[in-house]
Amino acid sequence: MSERVENLLKSMSNEEKIGQIMICGFDGTTPSSNVQKLIKNYHLGNIILFKRNIENPNQVKQLTSELQKLSKIPLTIAVDQEGGIVTRLTEPFTVFPGNIATSATNDPNNAYLTGLVMAKEMRAVGINWNLAPVVDVNDLPQNPGIGVRSYSDDPRVVAKYASEFVRGLHDGRVAGCAKHFPGKGHSAKDAHFEMPIVNRELDDLIRIELYPFKELVRDGIDSVMPSHVYYSALCESENLPATLSHSVMTDLLKNQMAFDGVTVTDDLEMGGITANLEPSEAAWRSLMAGADMLMVCHTFEKQIGTFETLIQMVKFGDIPIDRLNDAVRRVLTMKENLGLLDGRIVIDSEIGSKENLDIAYSIAKRSITLVRNTDNLIEKIPNSKVFLIFPKDLALTKVEEKAGGISEIERTFREEGKNVESIYVSSKPDDTEIERVIKSLKGFDGIVIIGTLNAHLIEEWKKMINAVTNVRNDNVLILALRNPYDCVMDGVRNSVALYSYSKISQKAFAEMVLNGERFTGKAPVKL
Repeated sequence: MSERVENLLKSMSNEEKIGQIMICGFDGTTPSSNVQKLIKNYHLGNIILFKRNIENPNQVKQLTSELQKLSKIPLTIAVDQEGGIVTRLTEPFTVFPGNIATSATNDPNNAYLTGLVMAKEMRAVGINWNLAPVVDVNDLPQNPGIGVRSYSDDPRVVAKYASEFVRGLHDGRVAGCAKHFPGKGHSAKDAHFEMPIVNRELDDLIRIELYPFKELVRDGIDSVMPSHVYYSALCESENLPATLSHSVMTDLLKNQMAFDGVTVTDDLEMGGITANLEPSEAAWRSLMAGADMLMVCHTFEKQIGTFETLIQMVKFGDIPIDRLNDAVRRVLTMKENLGLLDGRIVIDSEIGSKENLDIAYSIAKRSITLVRNTDNLIEKIPNSKVFLIFPKDLALTKVEEKAGGISEIERTFREEGKNVESIYVSSKPDDTEIERVIKSLKGFDGIVIIGTLNAHLIEEWKKMINAVTNVRNDNVLILALRNPYDCVMDGVRNSVALYSYSKISQKAFAEMVLNGERFTGKAPVKL
């Protein structure tokens, strides 16, 4: 621990210390009156930005600059920039296809390049902390909240790619965050709505879930985010998620694994927490369990309530000053490591440069995986008419931004003069929509491409695919825009895994098909 951090810590009041262990979100693209109050009156030391705060690079740079001017101690300013389905900094920032797509290239250097480009563009607008990578091992195809956010179902692959991604972030002077400790890839519920449960034996947790975290801790990961998940082999009691578990946060992560960075909770307003506790109670319980930073993302009243609760509990000794000091020390050390205490708030770099865009496009191209080609449809597409069946809304989970509209595949095909018809359906197409699709296909004699979003988990999509294949049989291509498990459903004869509905992945697919290029990606999960 540096002398500067120790001196800074000694100079702070308890209220200022509490401000350093809180991270909050706010509404608007300029500093709202609420966030100004949090910084000025409660000494808030950390900010998380969402898409609601972001318009363009110049606006973000101005926003972060104004926020920093309000704060006595430089702020960490964080964002969830995982790539793929969780991307807060969209065009003109460089957008990457996501973790599973990156590992499908079979080249860990692509993870490094992703982290490096992201970090340089983030620091150019004053963002210094990426709440990524996801290091959950997605070995349960039914998992609704992780899926393509994971690198693989193999813990060694996850560890390798995550480590390279973090190395890229560090070279760009941005902190990383390994999430969601101790791993929630093997859960069948989404923690944004309810508390998932992982019932693995301890030996399996050590061998699978914990392996990537151990590797990243060894490599010097800046922060770790616990999951709002109950682990029967680790947590002290039922309905107690890892976020609130002393056994998980302190005994396992800090003591056994010797993690000396910052533990930051996921949002304490998520359903996995609020089903049982108010954010203010969850906050102090998380702190006592071993969390160093407490996240309340959305509701100003709940943020104020959390601050007030912590202030009172420290005042009356319910939260020991040693626990508070340890948390603050870790936060200040991360800020020092980022150069924030030296005034390095913004580091100039070009955003959305041709070089960066070429890197992202190359990764997208190299990720695309031909899974089944029973009828050689890929080779026939350039000289055939195409009927595209595509989802209207591309986001399935609460953590994603809204996305949709005319698909990039259709746009690219039309730009190249290709004959293409299309129909767009909802994320859970009902019988009326299915009938409309089948009716539209009557008399069509070309190739049907169905873009799917986790059809293997959604009965309505299975029903529609079956209806289409019943009338078209061998001229149907399944294009998995998300989990690749869609590619191997019963009755699927031809399929390609895109792993991502991002524009860059769709464009890469369309251009590769029209140019007759071979898909070289390899699925990083068992199909």
